[in-house]
Amino acid sequence: MTIATLKSIFIGVGGSLILAVFCSTFIAIDKILFLLPIFIAFNGAMTGYRLVEMLKNRIMNVSLFSFVLGVGMGALTFVALNFAGSFMGNGFSLNIYDLFIYMAVSGITSYLGAKLAVRYFNL
Repeated sequence: MTIATLKSIFIGVGGSLILAVFCSTFIAIDKILFLLPIFIAFNGAMTGYRLVEMLKNRIMNVSLFSFVLGVGMGALTFVALNFAGSFMGNGFSLNIYDLFIYMAVSGITSYLGAKLAVRYFNL
């Protein structure tokens, strides 16, 4: 069960980072920071969906577990972006408000993605 959750988290974090790097080729960094919660929301929903898809009947409390997993994905994305941004050296920095926004958006959309998967798989 832990391998499935780790895969779900890293798929979400990796997807958010890939979208941010791809968009940085043709959008300015300050605009990407504004759009990043949308990328995190999409990947948060994918994290919740993937979690239910992999575990199906082995997960007991889907709503709570998917929300906590989404919050963790938002926090890890924040850490990864701060780490990557520290190498840029052009004043790129995220603050504590960004962390709370990423965690809230990712947690809520992960919950919604898990609910969608439960309905899709008739669990």
